[in-house]
Amino acid sequence: MALLIDSRDLSGLLSIEDAIDAVRKGFTDQGNAPSFSAPKTRIQYEDRRITVHPGGCPSLEVSGMFIHAERFTFNDDAQQYNGAGRRVYVAYNSETAELRAIIVGSLPIFPFDRFEETFGTETSITSAVGTDLLARSDCKVLGLYGTGLQARRHLVAMSTIRPIEKVMVYSRSEKNRKKFVAEMKNYCDLEICGVDDPQDATTGADLICCATNTNVPALYGDWLSPGQHVTSIVNSTKGVKEQAGLAKARREIDDEVVRRADMILVNIREQSIVEEHGDLCEPIEQGIASWKDIVELGEVLTGKAEGRASKDQITLFKQNSDQGVGFMGLAGLVCDIAENNGIGIEI
Repeated sequence: MALLIDSRDLSGLLSIEDAIDAVRKGFTDQGNAPSFSAPKTRIQYEDRRITVHPGGCPSLEVSGMFIHAERFTFNDDAQQYNGAGRRVYVAYNSETAELRAIIVGSLPIFPFDRFEETFGTETSITSAVGTDLLARSDCKVLGLYGTGLQARRHLVAMSTIRPIEKVMVYSRSEKNRKKFVAEMKNYCDLEICGVDDPQDATTGADLICCATNTNVPALYGDWLSPGQHVTSIVNSTKGVKEQAGLAKARREIDDEVVRRADMILVNIREQSIVEEHGDLCEPIEQGIASWKDIVELGEVLTGKAEGRASKDQITLFKQNSDQGVGFMGLAGLVCDIAENNGIGIEI
């Protein structure tokens, strides 16, 4: 029998550490069995879109897909969601082919998320996996761009994997910066301060995280210093560009960030190639970087490629879309928790 699980029933049972470990295991399986994984597929009409993330993890004995729907608009230089339906995991036992669970809703990982905002909670977990592979182990100062849902989650995720002591946060709205600082001090025992100049969030930072909804670069490579690591999550798609009528692909980092990066890591290269992500495709078209030099998460996790080679390198994790293998790693974790705690309805 399969379980029908409401993600709200998992509240308080999912730790950030266990979620990161589950996604790490999922991408390790992707590195060992890349043919059992595929890029996300997205269909879109005007401001409506459906996205499906398929993937399988043989060592975890789970396979299936994660699906979600949104409506969105573009105002000025940013994207906003008008509506986002509850996400759905469909998880099979990869060895018996039996349906194991249907999980409705993104996972309640962060204590500050309200139910109506609980979507996309998994993105920061994937960011943590990739960042953990590249950022120096002694990172203590975080430069954070963004003050929305993803910025809040990324602050907690980054401080989970590194001994962060100070956070410098920037957004274009002074009001949002002040609100962010006041709210997040209730959840993080860190020094958190807003900065008025975007460059100030980079100067002196060990780890820089861009978690915005911008369409234009928030971070510029001229600001970077040796030894810093950058994680960036905005990913344009050709569908968004066409349907939203954007003149250019969305960007969160400029070309110089890519040029100065001694190593670039992505979830899977094919995702950016298929969707024509601006932050990578535009610099590659100009000869600033090449696809053959960009490394995948699974390749580092399985030892097929190396991560940071020295403390002075500038490294970049372009978190170029959560993948089905990561979602299936989380689905396996949720199934175990649900079965051990009597959660869910048999169907």
